[in-house]
Amino acid sequence: MKKFYTIIGQQHTSKANYGDVNKNRITQCVFPITAHILSVIEKGEVFEVVAVDSFDSSDSHENIELLNNELTEYFGDSFTLSCVNAHFEYERKAQMQTFMRLYETFKENDEVYFDITFGLKPTPMTVFVSCNYAQKFIPGLKIRDVVYAHYTFGMDEDYVHPIVDITSLFLLNNLIETISKFENEDPMQFLKNVFDVEE
Repeated sequence: MKKFYTIIGQQHTSKANYGDVNKNRITQCVFPITAHILSVIEKGEVFEVVAVDSFDSSDSHENIELLNNELTEYFGDSFTLSCVNAHFEYERKAQMQTFMRLYETFKENDEVYFDITFGLKPTPMTVFVSCNYAQKFIPGLKIRDVVYAHYTFGMDEDYVHPIVDITSLFLLNNLIETISKFENEDPMQFLKNVFDVEE
């Protein structure tokens, strides 16, 4: 099943125009994940959304309700929404708890799409690590993409904020890890050849 993860912001959010990764569609919505789902899902297709938040402020709870309402407006009852209670602190223990809670939500044959627009700076790193680990150890699980909305503050209401696909960074990490197992003589030259990097 297609499963969309989004980190929920603790701040008050409002609607903006988001352009999808393929630049085919502009969606006015509160949550960039809504625009991204529209670019991936076929009409009537059933999918799952997992909201990641610390739930330690009233804005968090209001934003979850707002997300549910927005998804219902666009997709009716073709989705299920669940939540992961994550720790957004900087300490290693908190990040490990977030990693474990994310990992526990992954299932066999999931097709995972992850929006990392909101959240503290360490959170996207934790997402990358949990996705990497899950893809290695959960049969059939595939990380389809990792995206974020490149939101520019101070723009007028007609401005379109692009959704940026950074899946290549996730894949690059996996590729480098794989290469390191086999290439010992000159790993940097090997990488330059693979990526066609000129000196």
